[in-house]
Formats: sequence, structure tokens, C-alpha cells
Amino acid sequence: MTKKLKYGAPTLLVRVLSRLKSPPKSASACTKWGLGLMLLMGSAQLMAATQLTTNQQAYLDAYQAVKSNDRPSIAKYKAQLQDYALYPYVLYHDYRLHFDTTPTQLVLKFIEDNRNNYLGDRLYTKWLRHLGKKRHWKTYLKHYKPQKSRDLQCFAVQAQAQHNQLKTALTSAKQLWQTGQELSQACQPVDALLKKHKALTGSMIWQRIDLAMQKNRTSLAKKLSKLLSRKERAMLETWLDIYRHPHKIEKPLPSSLNAVVRKQIFTQGVKRLASRKPEQAEQSLKRFHKQYGLSTAQYQTLLRSIALRSAYRYDPTAETFLQEVNGNGESSEDSLRWQAQIALKQSNWPLLLETIGLMDAEQQSEKQWQYWKARGLAATGLTKQANAIYRNLAKERHFYAFLSADILRSPYQFNPDPVKPVDSQALIKKYPQLQRMQELLAIDWMISAKREWYSLLNRLDSSELHAVAILTNQWQQHSMAITTAARANKWNDLAIRFPTPHKTPVMQSADKHGVDPAWVYGVIRRESAFSDSIRSSAGAIGLMQLMPKTAQYIGRKIGIRKTSYRVLTEPKSNIELGSAYLSYLYKKYDGNRVLATAAYNAGPNRVDAWMPKDRFLPADQWIDSIPFSETRAYVKAVLEYTTIFKSILNKKYDRLEDVMPPIGLSAS
Repeated sequence: MTKKLKYGAPTLLVRVLSRLKSPPKSASACTKWGLGLMLLMGSAQLMAATQLTTNQQAYLDAYQAVKSNDRPSIAKYKAQLQDYALYPYVLYHDYRLHFDTTPTQLVLKFIEDNRNNYLGDRLYTKWLRHLGKKRHWKTYLKHYKPQKSRDLQCFAVQAQAQHNQLKTALTSAKQLWQTGQELSQACQPVDALLKKHKALTGSMIWQRIDLAMQKNRTSLAKKLSKLLSRKERAMLETWLDIYRHPHKIEKPLPSSLNAVVRKQIFTQGVKRLASRKPEQAEQSLKRFHKQYGLSTAQYQTLLRSIALRSAYRYDPTAETFLQEVNGNGESSEDSLRWQAQIALKQSNWPLLLETIGLMDAEQQSEKQWQYWKARGLAATGLTKQANAIYRNLAKERHFYAFLSADILRSPYQFNPDPVKPVDSQALIKKYPQLQRMQELLAIDWMISAKREWYSLLNRLDSSELHAVAILTNQWQQHSMAITTAARANKWNDLAIRFPTPHKTPVMQSADKHGVDPAWVYGVIRRESAFSDSIRSSAGAIGLMQLMPKTAQYIGRKIGIRKTSYRVLTEPKSNIELGSAYLSYLYKKYDGNRVLATAAYNAGPNRVDAWMPKDRFLPADQWIDSIPFSETRAYVKAVLEYTTIFKSILNKKYDRLEDVMPPIGLSAS
């Protein structure tokens, strides 16, 4: 493999050009700017020419020809690249961009030839979408196979309706119409088809209204009300009123309501009231559940929901509610976990042990509850039994193992597996996906490379999964390697699972901002697993998953004015800003790494609200009583990973007991 260019030639040139300011107005300045541009373009071309192979450059040129539909050039490149690993991509992009002029037999041949390659499925679904949009129903119906995509299912319904399969079409249409979301453009004709054939029933409409209301899509529910009679619209208005003012379920609902609709209104009202006033919700449930026809199972489900919603807020009533639910044999994994968390927060060790005893064998065997069982036993004087559990845990490598080792005053166990060699050339030769990945990585087509990788994972056995993890780690694709190692259950391959790329910027930024570089690595490992271009659904960006507003705020503090998406996906900039933010939180919480880590994930305002107001709580108890499950897991993972990275970087580690002081208001 040739030396990998960070960006392929076109990508590099775009990035070079994006850094140039607008051309100056003066002639002399324009001349200088133009010369500079020519030099920069020449530099980009020179870098590409020296680092891309002939086939790689030809492929990039072929892609540009395909996009501009330059048929002579496309034909030339197809002939030149037909033995090249990325040749299927030339065909794929040519066909997907030019379905109208590509013969059907060529599309079908490509799909068949690539049936073991994600490109075959991808072209097939894109082709179906094209046929559906063009309303080529005969061809669509001839080649359609059941799909997960609702849009493609809706196109199939339209095709069936147009070709003497109306009964089948209406049956499918009824199922597709039942959604709590607005119908997409592709599915809107399904709505029209049902209305045209008078196939919408009152029960269907109310079922969809219920779906919409459960998803809090009141605007869709109102829209659907146009299909109801005047009397039924009045029932929906009552529902919407209860949705907005759930305390109204404390009084009897109008007797004019349909019994089924009344039960739906009451059920949702109880859940919404429980989030604000759980005691009133419970009183209403006990008062009206028989009157509104709730079954015993429905009653118990709502009672458990009230208990959990009170627990989420650590409401004073939560313990009573949970004990009632769990004591009646109607417990769930969640209700028992929350009862245990409340016991932890209150240091109520007898209740904690009792709650763990109610868990099923699988839940009890989890390392979290084994540790807390030992803590409970020790707190109630059963030290010998507690130490036996601690010793078993301390043999392992995880958060609770390290805590157990602290209690026993024993060394941490990291249990690394030795690095194993892999015959990379034989593996690459065996799997064309790896050949394509290698070429795609070389030209910086990361998205396509990841798609090839995802497709490959499902075709490998466990031994080959580990080999691919080793190979992708060698390729510096650490996110892929970490995920593949996990899929192979190679938890002790620390060289793959805890790599240390970007060492210079991590060390420099950590030193500059006064934070432990192992902590920076721990955050990166948890946040992105070293994927520098990742963007979360919430909008967090890059290695350390910085929110744009946070990056902007910290950037102003440390003199970085530009915090655009491009800047945040550059490892050096992201690490600089993320390290500075860790330092800011570390100082805010007086050097308390636990609180700073929690705040990095959930925000300082939430962490401030979670701290005990009148006492100090041992840090392990505080961590496992954090209300947000994501933040609980996050803090434990970062502390564990930081310990591991510290041992890798320094050949020694910090004990958790030394970075986990008691948590209380005066600790901030």
C-alpha cells in the first residue's frame, strides 16, 4: 500500500481553496493572489502525484467524468480500470447517476455480480427508488423484493394497485398507514388510495391518533381529526386537553367518551401526571382503573411507570412506590435497579441487599451488583463474604475491579493478551472488500471504506474478525479496529482497544492546560473511539465530541476564534479545545475528576443539581446514583479507560481511590 494521503487530490484541492480569502480588488493584488493560487494548485497536484498510484488517480478522474457524464472519458476509464479493485465503484456511480440512460440488463447484472457486496444492495434500493419516483410500475413490480424501507414498500403498494393487485395493495396500505409520523412524499399516495376505496375505518383512524399522541405529535393528531365525525372530534379535543393539563384526570372523565378512547386518554394522562406529581397519579389510578376498564396487567404496568417516573426525579415518594411494585412481584429490571440506586444514595445497606436479592440470577451476576452486594455485606458486618466477592472482581479489568482492588489494597490486573501477527496479504487477497477498503482509504473515501467494512463484518467468523481488527489497527483505522475487536470478543487485546494515536497534540494540549493526558485519551476513547470526523445526533463533533457552542465558548477563552465544523474535525484543534474544556471543568470542581467527567457529558448545571446538599457521599455511591443512565456509564468508562491509558503511557497508574474523593456541595 502506498503512503496514505490524508486527503485525496480533489478533496485536498477543495480544502486548499477553502482557506483562500476572496480575491483582492487591485490588479497587482489579484496577480499575486492568482500566482499564489496557481502555486497552491500545483502543490496539491504535486502531493497527489507523488502519493497516489496511477490507478488511484485514474479512479478519481473517472469519478469526475461520471459526475459530468463525459461518456468518451467514462469509456476510456472503464477500459483502463477493469482489473482495478475499485472498478465496481466506477460502474456503481455511473449507473446510479444515469439510471435513465442505463439499460435495465446492465443494472440487473451489476446487482447479481455484486450480491455479496454492499454495492449490489445499495444500487438495487436506489434503482427501486428511481423506478418509484418515475412511476415505472411494471418494471418495479417485476423486480421488487420485500424491503425494510417504508418508502419502497409504499412504491410497491402503488405498483400493485396499478397492476390488478388491488386487494393486496389495500392490505399493505392499511399497515403502512398506521404510523405515528407524517407520511413521506412516497407514502402520501397510499393515503389517497385508502380514501379513494373507502378503506379507512374509524378504528384505524383512532389507532393512528393513539400512535401520534404517544409520540407527542399532537399536530398530526389534529390533522387526523378531519377524518372524524363532529362527536369524535370533540373526544379528541378532550384528549388534547388532558395531554396539556394531565391533572384533570384526578376528576372523572366525561361519560360521553367512547370506552376505548377514554382508557387511552386516562392511560396517557396518568403517565404525564406521574412525571410531575406521582402521588396524585397513583391516587387517580387506584380510584379509576376499574371504572375505565384497565386489566390487572395494565394497572400494574401503570403503577410501575409511576414508580419509575418518581425515581427518575429522586422524588421523596419513589422509595415507597418502588417497594410496593417490587414487593408485589411486579418488578422489572428497571424498577429493581432504581430501588437499588435509591438505597445507594441513602446508604441504606439492608434495603440494597434485599433489592439485589430480588433480582434474577443473571442481573445479580453483573459486576455492578456483585460489587454493591459486597459493599452491602461489608457495611452490615459480613466482611469475610464481602472480601470473597472483592477478590473475584479484582482479578478482572474494569471499573468495579479497580474499586475492589482498592478495598483489598491489591494491585490492579490489566490482563493484556500478547499481540498476534496476522498475514495481512493473505487476508486481503481472500476478501475483495479489504482490497477495496485499502484503496478507498488511500484516496480518503472514508464513508465508502466504512460501508465496505460494515458489510464485511457480517461475513466473517470470530477468528477472522480478530485478524481484521489487527489489520485495520495497522491501517490506523482505530475506530474500525476497536469495534471489530469487540465483535470478536477480544476484550483483552489492549493494543487494539486502547491505542494512542495523536500523541503529540494530546501531550502538548494536556501539558498546556494542566490535565492528565491519560484522562484526555480516556475521554476520546469513550466519546469517539478515535473517529475524528464523527458527528453525533445531538450535534457533537470530532474526537472529543464537542458541541459547537461549547467549542466557541472555550475557543474564545484560549484564543481560538474559528471553531467551524472543519476546525472541529481536525484532530489537533479538537484535542486542544477538548483539553481546554476538561481543564475548565477540572478547575470549576476544585480538581475533582469525577465531577468534571460527569459535567463533560451531562453539563455543569445538571451535575450541580445532582450533588448532595447536606452531606458528603462516597464517590462510588454518587456515580451509581446519577439519574442519567448514559452519564452513569460514561463516568465509569472514562475513569476505567483513564486508568488503562495511564498504565500504557507511564507504565504505572493512579488508583481510583486517589481520584474519587467524596461528593458534596462544598466539594465544588
